[in-house]
Amino acid sequence: MKSFLTTILAILCGVVLLWGNFHWNDKTAVTVDGAKVTTAAEKSTDQSPEGKVQVTENEKYILSLIKNWPAEAAETFKLAQEEGREFKILIVGSSALGNEPNGWAYLTKEGLTHSFGEENLTVEIMEYEKTSLQFVQENNQEELTSSQADLIIFEPFTLNDNTNGVGTENSLINIQTVLNHIEEVSANTAVILTPPNPLYNAKYYPLQVDALKEYAEENGISYLDHWTAWPALDSEEMNDYLTNGSPNEQGHELWANYMLDYWVSKN
Repeated sequence: MKSFLTTILAILCGVVLLWGNFHWNDKTAVTVDGAKVTTAAEKSTDQSPEGKVQVTENEKYILSLIKNWPAEAAETFKLAQEEGREFKILIVGSSALGNEPNGWAYLTKEGLTHSFGEENLTVEIMEYEKTSLQFVQENNQEELTSSQADLIIFEPFTLNDNTNGVGTENSLINIQTVLNHIEEVSANTAVILTPPNPLYNAKYYPLQVDALKEYAEENGISYLDHWTAWPALDSEEMNDYLTNGSPNEQGHELWANYMLDYWVSKN
């Protein structure tokens, strides 16, 4: 009889334990329209042995696109992903940016948002038909920081400076003024420089662009040299990409393709 009672008690204990476990799982599960959603407690089981949450395949794909990015910009992008917010890019320059929808800046914007998704990355474009001196004198650099961009692609009016008498030395001083302001107000914003379009058979202008590139290298500033994608400066083929000294549709397409090859890694 004693053995029989012991067996009954054991069975009852087992039933109570099973019911308790089922009741706990039911309480910690959340449903939306009848579908179970993984809770934070359950997510903890979807972790690596080191305790880090596993990265999804989509997140791995998105991060693979930024392999060419400057380290500072890449780290900020990863942080934005972790925080679940959009990474904001600002493209700034002269009328060399082109017009919507076929200007290189707009084609680059379209390509970036298509590749990354608007939930991960947004692009704003600011165009100023000014010299670097006018830009600084009118405090337009404040508009750049007020945009709260994570990354600024800056075409610093070098061609406008060339055609309007702003010499190389003063042009670089003005660029430094802009960069200093960005550093002071928004230290986490990365900046990358890129020149305006090349010109066929120009003499002094290429020297001014060479000085811009050298300035970037000496100061550890990332520099996107899209001129390497254009025909040689003294080649008549350059005229296939320019109309009256400005990029035509073919020129903007060439420029945009270079930019997207850099910003959207295919490797």
